[in-house]
Amino acid sequence: MMIRTYIRIELSSEGESPKQVIERMRRIGAVPVVGDYDFELSLGDDERIFDRLEEIHHALRGSSVRYTVTTRTNAEDESIEGDRHQIIHYVDQKPIELKKAVYKAKIERWREMGLDVAELEMLLERDLDKFKEASKEYLRTHLDNLSVISDKRPPDNRIDGEILALLDENGKTLSEIEFATGYFEDQVTYSLGRLISAGSATRVQRDSAEVFCLVPPPELKVRKALEVVPAKDDFEAQTRIVDIIPKYGISSRDLVRTARLPREQFVKAIEVLTKKGEIRVVRKDKKETYYRR
Repeated sequence: MMIRTYIRIELSSEGESPKQVIERMRRIGAVPVVGDYDFELSLGDDERIFDRLEEIHHALRGSSVRYTVTTRTNAEDESIEGDRHQIIHYVDQKPIELKKAVYKAKIERWREMGLDVAELEMLLERDLDKFKEASKEYLRTHLDNLSVISDKRPPDNRIDGEILALLDENGKTLSEIEFATGYFEDQVTYSLGRLISAGSATRVQRDSAEVFCLVPPPELKVRKALEVVPAKDDFEAQTRIVDIIPKYGISSRDLVRTARLPREQFVKAIEVLTKKGEIRVVRKDKKETYYRR
């Protein structure tokens, strides 16, 4: 069983260049890859994983970059084959082959999101430049057609939360969201797709600009207080209650609402009418229903 460690690098404009970081990682045998991670490092049968982690740490020390590490076996790789966590090796690949591999991974991701990508697949094989132009707008034009996306991971939740906090009812363009969050176009677009699917955001065309707006939560309905109308005397209170009760009966809740008597008058009138035999109360499953005799 082969054990591999995958490293994701977060570069900084104040740190070393990507080329310098690659050179550092090559010295410890890390292979540059494309996909969810940036480097792959295999662990030999006689090597300890913690020793390899120490090598990574020392290799990147002083480069002013941040990194995260994921380790898994080839058995785990096989169990998630076809999943969106694709690792594409670009060693010995020509640039055009690398580009196609990346675009194919993107197409597969869109297919998982419920989109019809048949035309894009054919375009990728025929004309890479035209594919680049077509794919740039493809996902954005299909956001409203996405089914609810259920493959959210914790990092996706974090991105969605940041973008949702940024949106308002006036709307933000895609470029404004990218600039404010620092995320790449694909990350922002996928997140907007999830937010639109969940009903938290919507896409609106304003003049020549396409903006994404916050969908405010529904307002809480505030129950109005019952308007109470006191009876002039006990007789009026009793008469009001008797006149309200239909032949088929009425629930205590509806009777209180309709009679609109103060509590004391209502309770007193019910007691008197019950004693007189003018009304009867049937109690069932903690509910009371009033009938006229």
